[in-house]
Amino acid sequence: MNPLKSPSFESLEAASDWFVVLSDKPVSETDYLAWQNWLVKDDEHRKAWQQVEAVGDMFSSFQNVESNQSARYVLENQYSRNLNRRQLMKGVMGFTGIAALGWLSWEHIKLPILASSWTADFHTQVGQISSYDLEDGSKAWLNTSSAINHHYDTQFRNVSLVIGEILVQTLSTQDYRPFTVSCGHAVISAGKDAARFCVRHLSNQQAVLAVYDGAVSLAPLNSDSIQVIQAGQEAIFTSHRIKALQPVEAMYESWVNGLLIVDGISLADFLAEISRYHYGYINLDPSVEGLRVTGTYPVNDIDLVFTMLENSFPIRVKHSLPWWATVASV
Repeated sequence: MNPLKSPSFESLEAASDWFVVLSDKPVSETDYLAWQNWLVKDDEHRKAWQQVEAVGDMFSSFQNVESNQSARYVLENQYSRNLNRRQLMKGVMGFTGIAALGWLSWEHIKLPILASSWTADFHTQVGQISSYDLEDGSKAWLNTSSAINHHYDTQFRNVSLVIGEILVQTLSTQDYRPFTVSCGHAVISAGKDAARFCVRHLSNQQAVLAVYDGAVSLAPLNSDSIQVIQAGQEAIFTSHRIKALQPVEAMYESWVNGLLIVDGISLADFLAEISRYHYGYINLDPSVEGLRVTGTYPVNDIDLVFTMLENSFPIRVKHSLPWWATVASV
């Protein structure tokens, strides 16, 4: 079995069902032996069980509201230097909710980035959307699980996106200092005219720039090219290149108002988007992941979102655990 392959939908569903059984104390010997037999029957069962356990542990950590420790404490504590990645991140996530990045997402983000996000000038937790007034009158909004630093001096006005997603509204100005947003892949520069644009980190060392008003220049860090992106345009880019421009999507701006507006995206992509605002895991049946979703959905009411989906598609949603939902065909 490919060690990098994720457990199947069926194995994860079975593992979550067994988690429910074993969580109902006391567990009968019959149930315990049946679970053991299922667990050793296939290596995929073991991996699925480990994933369900890990999500459960993370969710339990989120509920530990009595802890008086903070992310900064965990990151700066001398003892933490001797912890491995998983131990350290369990501590950080238990105290802050950084795992709002999602069960799968945080594993693929470098530890220094996660650490620096919690020492950044501004940051948000899971489901939190915040706005900030910058020193020059510009405005910045941070989406869920995002962090920025800002640096203003006599020569520059810079906002650095450490993690997540930012929407920026600049003003028409005679300020001679360039206004820039850096994101690890590129530098985005706004001129003296007002501009409204979003920058978001994506997976696979990519980011997206969506421009809604005005125009900005996009300069990948490891390329000599600079491209002007106009209002109504969207570009996915890496540190080496800018991909073909596309019409701008509403979803990169609508989150400011607590809404996810989509037009024909797959159910798999839609659930990946909405899950950014919530704890837990969504186990999606591959037979329905290609359904196309169009509409306007509230980002902070997952139960209403599931009801809307059930009313629109031949699917059913099962909540076997508070932190585990299954989306399958009817």
